[in-house]
Order: sequence, then C-alpha cells, then structure tokens
Amino acid sequence: MKLVPKLTAAFVAATFAVLVVDGYVRVQREVTVLRADRERDHALLGRSLGAAIAALWRTGGRAEALGIVDGVNARRGRVHVRWVEGAGGADHVHVEASTLREIAPGESITRIVATGAGGERFTYVPISVAGTPEGMLELSELLAAEEEAAHRIVVDTVTTTLALALVSGMLSVVLGFWFVGRPVGALSRKARRIGAGDFAAPLDLPQKDELGHLATEMNAMCERLAKAYDRIEDETAARIASVEQLRHADRLITVGKLASGIAHELGTPLNVVTARAQMIASGEATAAEAGDYARVIVEASGRMTKIIRQLMAFARRKPADKVPRDVRRLADEVLELLRPLADKKDVRLELHCNEAEPSATVDGAEIQQAMTNLVVNAMQAMPRGGVIDVSIEHESAQPPGSDHASPYLCVSVRDHGDGIAPDHLPHIFEPFFTTKDVGEGTGLGLSVTHGIVQDHGGWIDVQSEGKEGTVFSIYLPAGKPA
Repeated sequence: MKLVPKLTAAFVAATFAVLVVDGYVRVQREVTVLRADRERDHALLGRSLGAAIAALWRTGGRAEALGIVDGVNARRGRVHVRWVEGAGGADHVHVEASTLREIAPGESITRIVATGAGGERFTYVPISVAGTPEGMLELSELLAAEEEAAHRIVVDTVTTTLALALVSGMLSVVLGFWFVGRPVGALSRKARRIGAGDFAAPLDLPQKDELGHLATEMNAMCERLAKAYDRIEDETAARIASVEQLRHADRLITVGKLASGIAHELGTPLNVVTARAQMIASGEATAAEAGDYARVIVEASGRMTKIIRQLMAFARRKPADKVPRDVRRLADEVLELLRPLADKKDVRLELHCNEAEPSATVDGAEIQQAMTNLVVNAMQAMPRGGVIDVSIEHESAQPPGSDHASPYLCVSVRDHGDGIAPDHLPHIFEPFFTTKDVGEGTGLGLSVTHGIVQDHGGWIDVQSEGKEGTVFSIYLPAGKPA
C-alpha cells in the first residue's frame, strides 16, 4: 500500500472516530435537552391551566371552570386534558394518591408510562378552591412526536458526520497526492535514474517543505556523484593503463631472460648459414653440394624466423580479446618458447593433459604471459635443474569465499625446488616483493599473474611444503573451444 492511501486512510479513520464520538455526545445532549424542554412545557401548561381553572371556579362555578378543559381538547393539540374528580378515578391515575397529596398548591408531577404506541407522558396538577381539594388535571401526550424529533436529530447528526468524513477524505486524497504523492513519485523516479547511473536532469520541486529540501539535497548529491564518477573513470583509465604498462614491462623482462637461451638457438643456425653461404660464394662446393647447402640454409633460416616470430609475438602489446581458447595449445607455445632457456638451465619441461582441447574463455596473450611467469619462476627455483610438470585438467572447485563448487579449468605448474618459506607465502603476490638476489628478479611476475587471473574471473592457489617444491594452480572458468 502506497504512502498517500495510508495517510488518507489514517486521517479519515481518525476524523471519522472523532466525528462519531462528537456526534454521539451531541445527540445525547440534544435529546436530553429536547425531553427536558417537553417536560417543562408540559408542566408549565398544566400549572397554567390549573391556575385558570381554580380562578374561574371561584368566580363562575364548577361548570364554567371545567369548560376550559373541553376548550383545550377541542383544539385537538398534541396534549389531551382530562379532569379527575377528587381522589376518585384512582384507576386512571399513574401516581400514588399519597404522592399526589404531598404536592404543594400550584405544583405538578410528571410521569412517563410505557404503552403499545411507544410511551405516553402524564402530568398531574391538583386543583384546590378556597383550600378545598376539588380534583386534579391530567395532561397526557404521546411520545411519538418526541421520538420522531429525536430520530431526526440522530439522522441529521449521522448525515453531517458522514458528509464531513467524505469531504475530509476527498480533501486528504487531493492534498496528499499534490503535496506528498506527486513529489514522492518524482523523487522515486529520480532515485531510479541515479541507480542507473544517470546524474543529469536535476529534479525541480518548487514546494518549500521537507520534500522540496530533499529534492535539493538529491540534486546536490547527483552533482557530487557525477564529479566522483568522472574522477573514478579517469582514475580507472589511469589504473588500467598502469596495469597494462606493468604487464608489458613484465613481458619485456621475461623476453630479456629468454634472450640468453635463444641466443644459443640463433647462434648455431647462423654459423651454419654463414659457413654454407661462404662455401657456395667461394665456389668450393659442387653444383650438387650447393643445392644441399641451399636447403640447409633455408631450414636454418626457417628455424631462426620461427624463434624470432615467437619472441616478437610474446613481447608485442595486444588489446584484451577474451574468447574461447584451446588452453593446451597456448601451453604448448609457451613451453616451446621457454625450452631453449630451460635447456640452458638443465631443466626439462613436461606437459600433462588428458583432453584433446581443454577450453576456457580467456585472452590468449595474457594467459600465456601468466604461464610464462610461473614456469620461469619454477626454473629459478631449481638452480640444480630437474623437471617442471605442467598439467591441465577440468575440476569442480570452490572459489575463495564461496560455499558452492563450480566447473573450472585448472592449469598447474609444479617444480621440485626448495619451496617457499611460510612467512613469505602471504606476500608472494605483492608487487615488487622478491626473495631473489639483485638482478635476478623484479618482484612483478607473480603480482602480474595474479592480476591477470583475477581479470579472467579466476584465482591462483599455491601449495609449498618444505623441500618438496611448490605447485601454483591457476583456476579459470571453463568454456567450449572456438
């Protein structure tokens, strides 16, 4: 239920309750006053007639005095008058005779008697002439007219109460909609636009109350949010640029590390090319030998071209392009690029994967950079050489901070070095944190790898126990190959 109907219902209910209580009290008061007035008029009429009859009895006699009773009844008013002789006719009297005898001269007594028609009022006025009680006047009046008047009072009061309640309800609806519903609706629409990121089009509420003040504050908040949003966009763009520069710098550092191993791979075919070309140029080779030498030169040139292309592809800055990729193929390319460096360090690289095309939606260049960093770190952790195992498999894993397991593609790099000290484990992903000697590491590799994996919606798990080596596991959301 909305605010305006709630306020209207509460206001109408409170107003109606007050009007009902006031109407009830007013009806009771007016009916009481009406009945008191009728009783007073009845008694006044009885005493007036009694005084007239007593006076006329003394001067004109009984018959002339009682003629007043017939004259009153002849007018057919609502009051009927009857003469009761002495104490006789007690069967018609509704008051005990002892009570009547106690009434002072000129006074009267009134009683209400229930009848089949709804009730009747009786007033008795004793008549004394020269100190001698002669009888009494009995004035009777049906209460139907009085009840009808009381009913009219009730009907008028109820009608007035309902009319006031209706007018109050309509007024509260109109005023509630105009002063509450309309501005609250505008504020709600403005709040929805703010939630959608639209901080333009300020809200204009001309009213000078709390809702108008709230609209002013909301407009000011939008201005501050717009400025903060622009500042965040600028900072985010700068941060992304910095991260990209950091990753590219890390890639170039890795390229530098690969250069020593690749130099040997390039040096040997270059010597072959040079020697064979010199022999052909000097004429020392026969025609058949020249053909063989040319084929050797082509093969060596092809190998050198392939190595250089791999190195350039790895070093080149590329925009993010997340699509379903064959992760095994990416790992093969990384291991082939690193194999010359591994051979120089007497390290053997082995890839284990039971699936033909394990897939995940990734940016190939970034994932290759992450794999390269982990494999290079593994080489540096094995100064005496050995085997580095790279495995790829699908797992149902539970992300950190989650209670539900989901399918992930896990890429693990296991070395057999000396492991990581327990007090270093909490800091290994911090930028520029390194335990290597000066010139051997920058402390960026694991930090960059951690950022890349997080950008792909995954995480890195590390396990290291004493001298048993270390296992870095990259978990990536699983997908189908393109």
